[in-house]
Amino acid sequence: MTTTFLGDTVVIERAGESTTIPLRVIRAVRAAEGRSRTVEITLADDAVHSVEANNATAATAFVAAVAAVLPARPDGRGSALVRTEPSAAGPPLFASRRNLVLFVTAVLGYLAYVTYLGVAHGAPAVIGAVIGLLPLGLAALAAVQTVTRLYDKTVLRRRGVIVLARSTGRLGKRSVYAFTDAGGNAHQYRSGLHADTLEIAYDPANPKRMASMTPLVLEVPRVIVLVLFTALFGAVGVGAVFGSVLP
Repeated sequence: MTTTFLGDTVVIERAGESTTIPLRVIRAVRAAEGRSRTVEITLADDAVHSVEANNATAATAFVAAVAAVLPARPDGRGSALVRTEPSAAGPPLFASRRNLVLFVTAVLGYLAYVTYLGVAHGAPAVIGAVIGLLPLGLAALAAVQTVTRLYDKTVLRRRGVIVLARSTGRLGKRSVYAFTDAGGNAHQYRSGLHADTLEIAYDPANPKRMASMTPLVLEVPRVIVLVLFTALFGAVGVGAVFGSVLP
């Protein structure tokens, strides 16, 4: 059995079934008396759902995360809004291969393009297309990192589980912060900020996806540098790869 807090719902996965409890119908959540690993979720209609955490630390973290956002006046419909249904099947086979298909398609398209350059424009155009892949790839990587970082910080700020991570020392010029998620798993986060503690927001469905709760304005210098980097290397890469066919 696994229990996941998704920001506005608590999802309990048992063998063959999934129970979804909206946050708005939960009246209280607490550790069961005498059973440190057991968490009791009490609904507005007094129905109780008991779940087992991996350990006492995980139970405490889960209780703290859910209790911090409970509504002042829970929805009196309680159990009427709880859904229990068979566990969904795994993703389709094609979905697990989608990235591979896209990658292979891109490679085949590039090889076809290089072949065309060789036939229509000669060896110099092919050499330019090959050399230009490096700056073009670096520009794409910088763009993806920038968008991903800003997206994570924005979305996790609103929907993630916020924990207080504690510094465990430094690794080079960056501080290492440690915290335990609601499932009792330990995680580390590295930051250029040097403090005893740091608020971290993580995705309860994928705790490896995390971001610090520092103000977004602190990201402005980094974004400016990455945008300039992307523009410069992107221009060089596009010119080298596509210069032969551009007007």
